[in-house]
Amino acid sequence: MDDFILHSSWMRDIPDAATVTTLSIPGTHDTCSVGGLLGFGKTQNLDLSDQLHAGIRFVDIRLAHYRDDLYVHHDVVHMGKCYADVLNTCSDFLRQHPSESIFLSVKNEERFDSTLGRFAPSEVFGKSRGDRASWVVRSKSFEHAFQARTWQYVDDESLFYNLPARVPAPDSETSNPTLTSETTLAEIRGKIVLLRRFEGSKHVGFDLTYWPENRRFRTIKGLICAIEDHYHAPGEDSKYNFIITHLEEAQRRAPKDLYISFASPANLKAHGYAKTIYPRLNDYLSESPPGRVGIIAMDYFEEPRELVSNVIKMNATATATTTAGHGAGAPAMADISGDDHGLSAVAVIATDALK
Repeated sequence: MDDFILHSSWMRDIPDAATVTTLSIPGTHDTCSVGGLLGFGKTQNLDLSDQLHAGIRFVDIRLAHYRDDLYVHHDVVHMGKCYADVLNTCSDFLRQHPSESIFLSVKNEERFDSTLGRFAPSEVFGKSRGDRASWVVRSKSFEHAFQARTWQYVDDESLFYNLPARVPAPDSETSNPTLTSETTLAEIRGKIVLLRRFEGSKHVGFDLTYWPENRRFRTIKGLICAIEDHYHAPGEDSKYNFIITHLEEAQRRAPKDLYISFASPANLKAHGYAKTIYPRLNDYLSESPPGRVGIIAMDYFEEPRELVSNVIKMNATATATTTAGHGAGAPAMADISGDDHGLSAVAVIATDALK
């Protein structure tokens, strides 16, 4: 397999004391959109397991709640997987690589199957797997289904950093760990960090439900998120400039905010857009000195092959021990000194034609 460079344990080279908002983390957008009817909605060539071994640590999962289960969708397109598949892959990977952490973004893709009845893709897929037969909890909401499905398949409550097995009562003094600008890598190693893009209780993951469409914006509560999400026909050059401007802001500002950038113009196919934008992004990163660029989530991230390596090398305080089992090794990461205005925040770049 020469599709990607192996980075199965790159986080082990990052100091425990590094805060999550100072990391540079490669990720994927619509992570499990590998199949789809006639390739419609496809954003990735590699499945989730290969992505994790390639160094991806931010995964973007869109789930449709249908008849008490959660199925992977990209917009209206059913991707032939359910939440349990994602959960099993992530937990297996972390069991084998305890130095790593996975940022799991979960968005509610609504009930796209609900009007199709017994012909709905989720209905057909669920019956073929026997999922319906094993489902004993009648979920009342997306949050309820997510919680119940999670703890049906997960025995170890410590797998999630910020998802309690039981939601505390409103007057409870106990609280789940909260993702903040002071959260360190040591605290999240071997764990899944949930980024919640669905309505839910305050104890369930990190709340990213506030997400206005086609805008660059900042959240105002708790850990601040600066988000770039212009996707409605911005043009390739304009969108590339949006991305670079946001990355440079992330590098320039103090490391206290979480930067998220989606590079997803709706009128372009994901693969063609990636082939145009990513070589430029790769050159930008390869020519940049180490410094925090955050979570960069991409479609077809293996093109160019060095792109993930160049995201990882931006971690300024790490020294590299890269496994080049799938081709040429990654550039080494080097120590760098500087004030906190030069190394800051986390950015997420995601690409695709669909939202």
